[in-house]
This record gives sequence, structure tokens and C-alpha cells, in this order.
Amino acid sequence: MTRLFRPETAFFLGVWLLLMVAFRERGFYDPGALWHIKVGELILSSGFPHTDPFTYTFEGRTWIPQQWGAEVLMALAHRAGGLDTMLLGFTALIAGLFTAVFRRATQNGMGPLLAACVVGGALTVGAFHYYVRPHMFTIAFLGWTMMCIVDFERGRCGVARLAGLIPLFILWTNLHGGVLGGTMTLGLAVAGWGLVFVKSRVSKSRSDTNSEVGAALRGGPIQQTPIHTWRTAFLLIGIVLACGLTPFVNPFGMEMLNTWQRIVGSKVLAQVVNEHMPLDPDSPLGLTVLASGAAYLFLLAGTLPKIPRVSWLIPLAWLVLSFKGIRQGPLFAITAVVAVAELWPHTVWHRLLQKFGDGSLAPDPITEPHRGLRFASMLLPLTAILVAFGLQVNRVDVPVVGHGWVRLDPRFVPSDLIDEMKAYAATVPPGTRVFNDANLGGFLIYYTPSLKIFMDDRCELYGDDEIAYYSETIGLPPEELAPRFEDWATRFQFERALVMTDPEGKETPPLEKYLLGSPRKWREVARGKRAVVFERIR
Repeated sequence: MTRLFRPETAFFLGVWLLLMVAFRERGFYDPGALWHIKVGELILSSGFPHTDPFTYTFEGRTWIPQQWGAEVLMALAHRAGGLDTMLLGFTALIAGLFTAVFRRATQNGMGPLLAACVVGGALTVGAFHYYVRPHMFTIAFLGWTMMCIVDFERGRCGVARLAGLIPLFILWTNLHGGVLGGTMTLGLAVAGWGLVFVKSRVSKSRSDTNSEVGAALRGGPIQQTPIHTWRTAFLLIGIVLACGLTPFVNPFGMEMLNTWQRIVGSKVLAQVVNEHMPLDPDSPLGLTVLASGAAYLFLLAGTLPKIPRVSWLIPLAWLVLSFKGIRQGPLFAITAVVAVAELWPHTVWHRLLQKFGDGSLAPDPITEPHRGLRFASMLLPLTAILVAFGLQVNRVDVPVVGHGWVRLDPRFVPSDLIDEMKAYAATVPPGTRVFNDANLGGFLIYYTPSLKIFMDDRCELYGDDEIAYYSETIGLPPEELAPRFEDWATRFQFERALVMTDPEGKETPPLEKYLLGSPRKWREVARGKRAVVFERIR
């Protein structure tokens, strides 16, 4: 029985169930969680689109589904069991990733309770950007890449495992553009190892050649690089170059890279899109990331005066990038927790706990063999996932794990207006145009696919100029906003408008205020917590 229910078993089940509850609504707050499904369905039914299929403002404009692989997977999950199965896959992915890190932490000298606190803390830090969207593959694959780097550095695997990242990166390319971050992370590791190797060759003062175990037991220096020959160095450089070329392995050729360039190179997104904005040290979110960065640096400092390994320093790059864009915070969190799980037995904090605390629950990180997750310990989690999947596919209503559990929060997704918008779509010809706030585009694409929308959050389609003009317009006072909105209405001939309102009812957004104050032009048709429907008066 102890083989079936080990600490990692309890950790996985606890995290998975917690995520199923906590992200029942939150996992679908992002509008992309809904329109990605429709893109996947479109690909499965009609092949790859090369022009925008959803808007009337950019109809015919070049657009490709650059996250097509993930979108197809989302569509297949949705076909199988709806939003519930999508949530199941999302939570199983996160729980599996952090359980793997938890296992590494316990093998490196942390007791289960301490490991659960450390790994659970990292999970919590990144949770602000956890949505049922393709970018979750980037978080998971970056975590795996970091584990491969650490294991190669420690001599637990050979070059072949790093070479195995090449096909993984090809898959990653077609799931999410974050593959560029994976290549950067691997490149930083190889560059760091190479510098140490070259320095040792030039100075001809290689450190003690005894085993790392002996060095650690004596408190002596730690071998800093896994590169011992020029052959290994060139092989690693070749792997990095091959990984760097994987973005070219996609169905769209250079257009995929051009799309990524428009997103990464945008100067407007950092000003108007929350996840692209720089870290704000005065915000609760910014303080959380800063606190996790301070904790990582505190643990890293505990390894001094020994020279830190290259892999221990890689999270520093992601911490710096988090200041540039807060959406890098989860990537810092996953790389940092993998590094912390590895550096822990080399810290003064570990030695102090061994001396003054109760270390009986922690295996000896020097003598305990380092193994991955044992299949027996994951048998119960796999069974639980399969049971949940079976319940969802067969439409069995069971709380938390069964069908009908996912609920769209009307404060973020206007689910209380679904019937109203579906009824309208049923009375007008396909392709009828509606105006909508950009963050409501995904809602309309998912629930009323026969309507043509004004805009959504596919920023690579609209470009900096259009995004800036739209953002500026909806932020103007009603009297200044009016001529711009009426110009849109005249040019595009829409009869309905779905606009956002304040769910708390404390402040009326400028566009809603203008429409409410134009009784001769527009009238309110329906109101929900998140949005209001207006109709043009003829």
C-alpha cells in the first residue's frame, strides 16, 4: 500500500482537486479560452485558415492560427466532454508538472511538508496567469527543459536526453510561441557551461577530479560544468542550434515567425494589455513576484561561498524578464522552483535543519539514488483522472470531477446574456455584424459563431495602430468618444452593440455612458453583470 500512496501521490491528488475547485470559473476568465476552441474546430472541419474568419473589420486580412496544435487539442477535449474535460486536462497538466518538481525536492533533502510548501508556493506565484489556454504548454515544457538541464549538469543523463528536446521543441512550436523561451533557457545553460569549460582549459587549473559526492561531503568545490571535451561542447552547440531552428517546422513557414515578431515587437501591448505590462512593484501581483524572487535569492545565497552551478542561476534571467513583462512571472516561478529543489542540499539552511531540526523525513540527498516518479505512486492519480474523464464523457453530473462542474463567472464572462445573444443570432442572417468590446469577442465567437464581430484579443491581427486607436477611443470621455463610435457604426453598419460594464456597479464605462445618454440613437436591450446589449434605433 505504501508503494501506491507515497508523498507524491498525496501531493498530486491534493493539488489536482484544489485546482479543479479553484479554477472552476477562473480558468476561463481569459477570452482566449473560448475562441481557441472554435479555431480548433475550424481546423478539424475545414483545414487551416489563412485569413481572419471571425471579424468584419479585418475580414480577408492575413491571419494564421499560430497556436494551432493546442487549439486542435482544446477542440478535441471540448468534443469529448465540453469545458469540463478542458479543465480536467488543464489541471492534470499543472498537477503533474509540480508533482514532478515535488518529487525532486524530496529526493534532494526536503521533507514532504517543506517540499509541499516550497513547490506549492511556486505554483501559487504563477497562478495569476493560469488559464485554459495554449500558453500552459509553455509553462510545462519550460519546466521539463529546466529539469533536463539540471539532470545533465548533475550527470544523471547524457547528451541524448538533451537531443530529445529537439522533437519536443518542434511540438512546442506548433502549440505555443513560448518555444523561443525554451531555446533561450537551453542556450544560456550551454553558454554558461561552455564559458566554465573554456576558462578551465585556458588556465589549465581544473578543480579536484574526485567525485562530486566526495566533494560535497568535504564541503569542497562542486564541479561546475558537464562539458569535459570539445566534442561534447560542439554537440551541445549543435543541439541549441537545432532547437533554434525548430520554429521553422510549422505549416505556415515564415508567416508563423512574422506573427510572433508582431507580438514580441509590439510597443503598444505593454501599454494596454495587462499580461504584457511591466511588473508594478506597488501592486499585489508585483509584490508576489518580487517576494518569490527574494525567496529564491535568499536560498541561492545559502550556497555561498561555493560557486553556484550554472543551472541555479538561470532563473535570474526570467526574474529580470518579469520586470519587463509580468506574464513572465510564472516562467520565473517554474525555473526557480526546479533550481531550488536542486540547490537545497548545498545550502547552509539545509545543514542547519539537519543539525537543529528534524530531518528524519528527508532522504539523504548524497546517498539516496535520484529517481523519477515511480509508476506505482502515480497509479491512483491516473485512475482518478480516467474516472473523471469517463464521468465527463458520459455526461454524469458529479461535483468537482464530473460533468457540469465548470461554471462561467458572469462577472468576467457575460454568461447571463447567452440566451439573449443566441436568440438574436437566430433571427438575423449569418454574417450579421455586431459591435463588441475586444474582451467580449471570444464570448461571441464561441456562443454565436454565425455573427461577425468587431474585435477580439488576437492582437497580432489588428496591429499596434488599430489597438492603440481602439484603446484610446474607449477611454475617452463620452462626448469625445461619440463621433468615433458613430463613425464605426456608419462605416460598418452594425445594429447591435455588446459593451462592457462594471460588474460591481460602481462606475459606468465611457462607452456605456454614451449609449445610455443617446436615447434617440441607441436603446438598452439586455443587461448582465459584465456586459450590456444595446440596439440601434431606426
